[in-house]
Amino acid sequence: MRKTCRLTVLALLLTLGVLLTAGSAAAVTANTSGQTFQNGNCLDVGVTSQCGGWDQTTPGVAGRPYVQYLAVTTGGTTTVIIDNTAGVASPLALNGSDVYAVVSPTNSCQPGQAAAAGVCYAVPNRVTVSLVHETSANNWSYDFTTSSSSTPSVTSDSVIDLIVGIRSTYSTLRWSWVNGVPNYWSTTTPVSPTAGDAHVKFTPKTMPWMTSGGCSGIPVSTCDIARADREELQPNLLLSMDTTLDVGLAGVLFGTSSAFIGSLETTPIQAGSAPTLTYAAAAPHLNADGTLRTGNFYALLPSNILTLFGTSVAAFDPAILAIARTGDTGTFSTAWAPWTAAGNGSDGQFLTISNISFSAPKFQVTRASTAQASNTQTVSKALSVKVGKTVSFAAIASGYSLKTSGSKLSAKVSTPKICKVVGKAIKGLKAGTCKGTLMVTPKKGKPSIKKFSFAVVGGKQLMFALHRR
Repeated sequence: MRKTCRLTVLALLLTLGVLLTAGSAAAVTANTSGQTFQNGNCLDVGVTSQCGGWDQTTPGVAGRPYVQYLAVTTGGTTTVIIDNTAGVASPLALNGSDVYAVVSPTNSCQPGQAAAAGVCYAVPNRVTVSLVHETSANNWSYDFTTSSSSTPSVTSDSVIDLIVGIRSTYSTLRWSWVNGVPNYWSTTTPVSPTAGDAHVKFTPKTMPWMTSGGCSGIPVSTCDIARADREELQPNLLLSMDTTLDVGLAGVLFGTSSAFIGSLETTPIQAGSAPTLTYAAAAPHLNADGTLRTGNFYALLPSNILTLFGTSVAAFDPAILAIARTGDTGTFSTAWAPWTAAGNGSDGQFLTISNISFSAPKFQVTRASTAQASNTQTVSKALSVKVGKTVSFAAIASGYSLKTSGSKLSAKVSTPKICKVVGKAIKGLKAGTCKGTLMVTPKKGKPSIKKFSFAVVGGKQLMFALHRR
């Protein structure tokens, strides 16, 4: 987390006396256009009867969340756009940037509309922070698909570094969602009169876009759209202040790629029992070009959530948690990776659900049953398969000390895009989680079938797990 004692870029230039005039070739200028865009366009000010800006809400403009820091790294070059330790509601953009971040009230009431749960809220229950870029004088776009000429350039390989200041008006941050792949997350809860913040770093990814609306309902339920009109790169962060989520699950983060939105539902936390986390994503069945759409879901389970499941970051074993797709049928693969406070802002485990087919899949994360846990064998050494390499059936069996003398071994995979059977071995095709079944057929007696799940990687050794069925 960035310390408040850090000087802003603008303040530092003033201190050194090197802020040059606008006509100088070496000048670092401040762009007021983004500030103007935030103040109007139904964001801070409700300018028409159809708009409910922050001035229509109980927090008002002065009490709403604000952008404390924004930087974009593209091609190894980092550009600081906003450095606002003073907490100004609508700060200026530095370095002559035509990129900005706007803060929108989600589910706020329109002028004259009465607040009611499920309709609109005097204190908006969700807040959206979106990157925008100026396409021409006073014209702004949320779409960065063709924004290579923006300053700085924002692409699907960029890293967005964003800190949102949260004033004491809001002290109920529950879950947060980004459109992209998160790699850093840290929060502090505001306690009056001290403000808090949410710090995220993520790589934005494209999402489907529809001319006549999409599937943005939360929690995700259905999405009966066959095909997207186009794909857009829209870097967004959604902060949910909805107190329907148990406070014990506060601070969770998840993200999606190639989806309209993601959501999280949970069972109530009860002493002595683990909760059920239900993640969901919504998207059309097809991409804009007519090809089959697949996407990814990313979820951070911080240390406090792992504790509820009876485990920890250090003792985590993927076999402890069961992940099942519910609702519509389709494909998916799972993989886990550790997060640390030093490198990622939070201690926890990071779940990637990849190769997801749509339209509105849900994924339930639960504590594995006693039977599942007791039937899980852990190999004494970590095993994985590199992309392009193979692991033999015999090696799998040997790694778990299975009795196979004189037995016939065969296998099937359920993740054909990740791995495939080649002769008496399994070959890794691309990074992900390879799943399938191994059959051990003895000369006498009934065959036994084992479920397996292991990582296909580019060199890093990950845990290999085998489950009895």
